[in-house]
Amino acid sequence: MDPNPLVPIATDAARRPPAPGRLELVRQFLNTFDVETGREDLAAPAQLATWLSERGLLRRGTMLAAADLATAIAFRESLRDVLEADAGHPDTRGSRATLDEIAARVPLRVRIGSGPLLEPVSDRGVDAAIGPLLAIAYQASVDGTWSRLKVCRNDTCRWAFYDSSRNRSGAWCRMAICGNRMKGRAFRRRRRATRAAAEQPAGG
Repeated sequence: MDPNPLVPIATDAARRPPAPGRLELVRQFLNTFDVETGREDLAAPAQLATWLSERGLLRRGTMLAAADLATAIAFRESLRDVLEADAGHPDTRGSRATLDEIAARVPLRVRIGSGPLLEPVSDRGVDAAIGPLLAIAYQASVDGTWSRLKVCRNDTCRWAFYDSSRNRSGAWCRMAICGNRMKGRAFRRRRRATRAAAEQPAGG
């Protein structure tokens, strides 16, 4: 299979640039669900199969079942939660355990060839696609790019983006929109707290 990781996503136009190399496949997979708008690109097994095969992650013509779709969605959302946890948010959903459970069902092997490469053992069902995504995540953790794959800190957005800033301090997919929204919320919280403190009776 010959993956094409740079298939453009229209809704990315005003956001950050793509992740490098094959890590872009993971970023695009995460963004098949737009939390802000509720748009779901993987609403049915056939849609999942088409999305994966177009990116070289699944053999064309592979039929997927409802169970495959459920596994793919669980993998995607657990991965999103883990990226949030990596950025310092508490892992309140047990996402690491869920991700480990899914990964345990997708055995990988090392193939030397022209260079060491992780690849899935199975070429059946959705495991054939989750395997390469796990391998990409592992390789990114080795080469140092994984820590730059982040989820927008705006909890009504949660769009996956690649932080290309020099000091790796990026927190929002779009500073002009999500960044300003979050700053506005923080300002309003501080103002409410100040008012509440001022309204407290003396000595109370």
